[in-house]
Amino acid sequence: MVVTQTPQGIREIFAAPPETFESIATSLLAPLVGEHSVLLLDGALHKRERGLIMPAFQGARIKAYGQLIRDIALRHAAAWKPGQRFVMQEITQSIALEVILQAIFGIRHKTRIQTYMDLVPAYFQAFTSLLVFFPPLRRDFGGIGPWRHFKTIATRFEQLLAEEIAARRQAPEVQDDILSLLLAARHEDGSPMTDGELRDELKTMLIGGHETTAIALAWAFYWLHREPHVYQRLQAELSALGRTPNPSDLVQLPYLSAVCDEALRLYPVVPGVARKLRQPFTLRGHELPPGVAVYAAIALTHFDPILYPDPMHFRPERFLERKYTPFEYLPFGGGARRCIGAAFAVYEIKIVLGSLLAQHRLALAEDNLVKPGPRTFTIGPKGGVKMVYQGST
Repeated sequence: MVVTQTPQGIREIFAAPPETFESIATSLLAPLVGEHSVLLLDGALHKRERGLIMPAFQGARIKAYGQLIRDIALRHAAAWKPGQRFVMQEITQSIALEVILQAIFGIRHKTRIQTYMDLVPAYFQAFTSLLVFFPPLRRDFGGIGPWRHFKTIATRFEQLLAEEIAARRQAPEVQDDILSLLLAARHEDGSPMTDGELRDELKTMLIGGHETTAIALAWAFYWLHREPHVYQRLQAELSALGRTPNPSDLVQLPYLSAVCDEALRLYPVVPGVARKLRQPFTLRGHELPPGVAVYAAIALTHFDPILYPDPMHFRPERFLERKYTPFEYLPFGGGARRCIGAAFAVYEIKIVLGSLLAQHRLALAEDNLVKPGPRTFTIGPKGGVKMVYQGST
């Protein structure tokens, strides 16, 4: 693997024709997201699948979910009691998961939502780091062990998804969720997405929009309450919109946007992106043969003191003072494999953060410095950021 942290090197990787690379994550992720996932497809198949999914996550389409996101966040916060302690990442994870279930899956029935809320975290937690990085462990050992546990939960989860897809095909009335758009999407030959494609893309969206968004939000809450001057400046900006800001107004706030950008910069959820060469490739003047992997080191780029003076300091103002290129600031990767849900994720982070802070007061429950730590596929705050609720405004 050849690593680059320079914007020039990252530009060369992201600007290369898609056929230059093949997925490097197939052996790691296939059991979790399925063989039809856009994460694992290459070449023409990847381009075709991405082309079907992208329209559902663009422009005016995602703006339709603003009020839904706000209402979900505020409903979760309505249960808080003054003096109550909780782990913020658990809160943001529940919010992010319910947003996906309602906005992407189109599920509205409370019982059905709760079924997913119980099963989805168990599904991802069952695919442990040992199963990810040590494929020989993916076998039954007399009906016991981590693989057997994962397969048991996976069977239940896939059955739930199959029921969801079948029910929606039988009642194809137009709805405002993303699953409806995918059911209506057609390949160039006029054929719809298969049940297998839909199932695997739904699982992929759960991965891409569930834990990652929750981690970014947890970091934002942590740094805001660790840096009082940042918190005060953001509250001054929010106060102009009242206790229940309109989502369309929230996403236009410059300092709120800068806070979210800085949270994603300082501790990116994924520290880098790797791509395996299918054909010879020149990186910064070095000739690399097929089979070698190239790695765009997101975290190293985000910590570059030339690009980001005092890089370990949480300073949102830097995003108001200059505009960064996609090769200098890249929390969602880049090129032909840039995260499809990036715009939706940023939109959601702004609305959840702004809506909760406009109505509720929180504080860190502990004074110790929270450090990043590895999860199965991501990097998140160790301990999940412990907070205490101080009451409503």
